[in-house]
Amino acid sequence: MLKSPHEACVSALDSTIVEAPLRLLFAGIDASLADELVAALGTSATMAVVETTASALDRVSAQEFDAVIVQPRLAHGSGNALLGSLKREHPKLIRCLLLDDGRDAPGLAALENLHRLLYNPVDAQALLVSLRAVLALRKRLESPFLAEAIGRIGRLPPPPALSLELMRRTENLEVSAREVAGLVESDPVLAAKVLRLCNSAMYSGGRRIDDIHNAVVWLGNLTLRRLVMAGEIFGAGRSRPEAPEREQLRRQSLVASRFAARLLPGPRADLAATAALLAGVGQMLPDVRLPWLEPSAHQTQWPTYAEAGAYLLSLWGLPSALVEAAALHPTPVLAGEQGLDVVGACHIAWAHVSDMPLDEDWVESMGLSDQCESWQVLADELAALET
Repeated sequence: MLKSPHEACVSALDSTIVEAPLRLLFAGIDASLADELVAALGTSATMAVVETTASALDRVSAQEFDAVIVQPRLAHGSGNALLGSLKREHPKLIRCLLLDDGRDAPGLAALENLHRLLYNPVDAQALLVSLRAVLALRKRLESPFLAEAIGRIGRLPPPPALSLELMRRTENLEVSAREVAGLVESDPVLAAKVLRLCNSAMYSGGRRIDDIHNAVVWLGNLTLRRLVMAGEIFGAGRSRPEAPEREQLRRQSLVASRFAARLLPGPRADLAATAALLAGVGQMLPDVRLPWLEPSAHQTQWPTYAEAGAYLLSLWGLPSALVEAAALHPTPVLAGEQGLDVVGACHIAWAHVSDMPLDEDWVESMGLSDQCESWQVLADELAALET
C-alpha cells in the first residue's frame, strides 16, 4: 500500500532516530537542568557539563560532540558570545540556546548563531528528534549526488552581496540610519526598487516615503534587510525587465515573509520572515522539481526546488536556520520542531501563497486545525495589500 506524503515523511524521520547515542555538551550555570536532561535522555545521549566559555571551547577542541546546549548566562562569559565563537571555530556543531527564564530577549541577539532555540522544560525525546533532524538534513545537503545534480544546473545565482553586508552592519545595534541608507544607495537600481516596495500598500501604511534615509527609519533594519534581499535575489538583472515568473516569485516571497512573521511571537517572527522570504529561492533554478508531485521518468535524478534552494543558501554562507527552512518547508514533519516554529511557519505561509499543499496531517498532529480559517483570512488580507 502506498503511503501518504505525511506518512512517508514520518517514516523518514523515524528512521533517523535509531542511531548511536548523541554526544551533547551542556554549557551553563544551572547544572540541575543538565541533570534532568541526562536522566530523561537515558542511553540515547551522553552529556558533558561545563560552566564557562573557556571550558566549553577547550572541551569541543579536545573532544567531538554532535550538539551543544547553551544557557544565556555562564559563570564567565555569555551564551551568545560562546555560540558566536562556536559558529566560527566549530561550524559543524549543532548550536542550541536554552531559555530557562521565559524571556525571549537573549534569543534575539543569538538567532544568527543558532540551529535551535529551546524553552524550559525541554521535552527530551522531542529534543532528540529535533537534533537528529538537523543531522539528517546536513547529510542530505552534503550528499555527492545532490552536489552533482546542482552542478548540472550550470551557472548559479551569485550571493546577494549587498544584503549580506547589510546583515553584517546591522548586527551592530548602534549602527546609524544614515550609514545603512548610504549602503543601500550604493546600488541606485536596488535603492529605487526598495523605495517602490516600501511605498506599496503592504509596507507604507499610507505614508509617502521619498528617500532611502526615511525608508530606513520607517521600516527598521530587519524589514529593510528583507526588502533589499528580495530585490537582489529575485531581480532578473540590471539590463532587462524582470521575467513575469520571477516577479511572481518575488511577490509570493514577500507575502509569505509577512505571513510567517504573523504566526510567531517575539524574535522568532523576524527569523521566520527572513526564512519564508528565502524558502522559494530554489524555484529560480532550472531542472528542479516540486517535492509534492511524483517525478516523471526523466525527472527522477532532479533535485527538488527545496533541496536546491537550501544548497544554494548554504553556498552563500547564510545561517543554518534559513537553510533548514528552505529545505524542509514543504515537509515540516521532518524538522522535528517542538510546537509551531520557523519551518512550520514557512510551511503554512507558502501553502497559502503558492500551489504547495498544506500538510493537513501535520497541522492536526500539531494541534493547529482550529487555526486554518484564520490563516485563510490572513492570506486574503495580505494578498489584497500586494495587489
